[in-house]
Amino acid sequence: MIRTLLLVLAPLLPAVLVATYAAIDVSVRDARDALSDRARQTVALLAGGAAEAVWNLDRAGVGVLLAPMAGDPAFIGARVLLADGRLLVALGTPFAPAVDVIVESQPLVRAAAGPDGADERIGTLELALTTAHGEAVARSRARAIGLIGFGVSLVVCGVLAYIIREVTAPIRSVTASLTALAAGRTDVAIPVAPHPDEIGRMVAALAVLKEHAAERLRFIERQSGQMEEIERRVAERTRELRAALDTLRQAQDELVRAERLAGLGGMVATIAHEINTPLGNGLTVATTLVERIDAFTRTLDGRELRRSALREHSQSLATAGRLLTANLLRAADLISRFKRVAVDQTSEQRRAFTLDELCAEVAAMVQPAHKRSGVTFALEPAAGVTMDSYPGALGQVLTNLMTNAVLHGFDAAAAGGERAAAVLRIATEPPDEDGRVTLIVEDNGAGIAPAVLPRIFDPFFTTRLGSGGSGLGLHIVYAIVTSVLGGTIAVTSTPGVGTRFTMRLPVTAPLHGAGPDGGDGDDDGWSAAAVSVRRPVQPA
Repeated sequence: MIRTLLLVLAPLLPAVLVATYAAIDVSVRDARDALSDRARQTVALLAGGAAEAVWNLDRAGVGVLLAPMAGDPAFIGARVLLADGRLLVALGTPFAPAVDVIVESQPLVRAAAGPDGADERIGTLELALTTAHGEAVARSRARAIGLIGFGVSLVVCGVLAYIIREVTAPIRSVTASLTALAAGRTDVAIPVAPHPDEIGRMVAALAVLKEHAAERLRFIERQSGQMEEIERRVAERTRELRAALDTLRQAQDELVRAERLAGLGGMVATIAHEINTPLGNGLTVATTLVERIDAFTRTLDGRELRRSALREHSQSLATAGRLLTANLLRAADLISRFKRVAVDQTSEQRRAFTLDELCAEVAAMVQPAHKRSGVTFALEPAAGVTMDSYPGALGQVLTNLMTNAVLHGFDAAAAGGERAAAVLRIATEPPDEDGRVTLIVEDNGAGIAPAVLPRIFDPFFTTRLGSGGSGLGLHIVYAIVTSVLGGTIAVTSTPGVGTRFTMRLPVTAPLHGAGPDGGDGDDDGWSAAAVSVRRPVQPA
């Protein structure tokens, strides 16, 4: 309050003083000006009557003329001088020029008798008036103005003090309480309202607000406790779910490995069966050849050798040699192809290879296992496409797609009585401007239903649940193509027409598993962990 009053009085009091001084100065100047005008008018008025008396040297008449001036509070003195400077009449006290004295003089003249005559100066009238009385009145008025200004200042300070005490101070207290409540403090004291006015109602509302804030704070504390308990339970469930997820991932990795090993095992069984045929034929031919040699030896021992018998034995031996050579070459070719495919799928190494040769080798490995299905494998590769990638991973992709087409597409078509000439086409296109080759695997089988098509790459999704389907074949295909080979795969299918898988693969596969020394990690391969993705993005 004191600070506010001082801030108000600091400019107000100097303003009152300046106003008082200005009023005094203006009043004094106005009084001097008014007195000077009055002196001139009085002298001019008295000059006419005094001139006649001076001409007649009538001192008494001049005295009577000047006598009324003695009653003027500002009158000091008056005198009439003759033309030669002699004093004729003097009234009042002698006067001399001073700051607070106004002296006015008027020449006394006598008019000429004729029209052509000049006025004659016969004397001088002088009148002296003092400004002391007027200045005293002006100062008195200025003091009154100053007292009034000071009184107004006191009244303003009193009103302001009342406003501060009755309005500003309570509002400041309420504001401090609101600030504390906004900061979350509910222990703040609520000010007491002195009167039941607007401020009193504001204080009452503030008390209610404080109670509500305290209640909300208690509610938040209860909720915080509950949230901490929920967070603890969520943390426990998260740990349990993490453990379960790790277990599922391990199981998925094991299933992926089992799927790969199962495919390799099936290939081994098929190749073993295929090799058994030429080896069995070769064994039969070799046995027959041994018998024929024994018979020829007996013929030589019996000394009954004839030209016709020698020719017959020679032809038999030549035929047996050709049959034995053909069967052994067939077995050697199968073993060589299987060795390359098996090494690629087990070594998991990156190398340069020709795409058409890889497709031919994989088709040669897969075809014998499904030779009774009547499916024709049509190879249409672009010649001379060399890739620096993972042949084992690409071979497994082709194997899974071919096997999936035979097992799902053509079996479903045969079961529906829609089986025509079953053709499984594997085609490639040369690299484009981006350095990517297009690999197509399509069939003219039963196709995929639209409701199933968006989910075929999901892990563990199969339409042959309980009939040998694991639901990992196409999931592994998607994971290898996108994660290992660095490409994309899309599928289109029309029920009753067929299914088409289109892969776009970079000629140079991306590097995987760089070692700590900054190496490219080519030998890291594409182990089961590399294809253990949570869920592939749905294909377009």
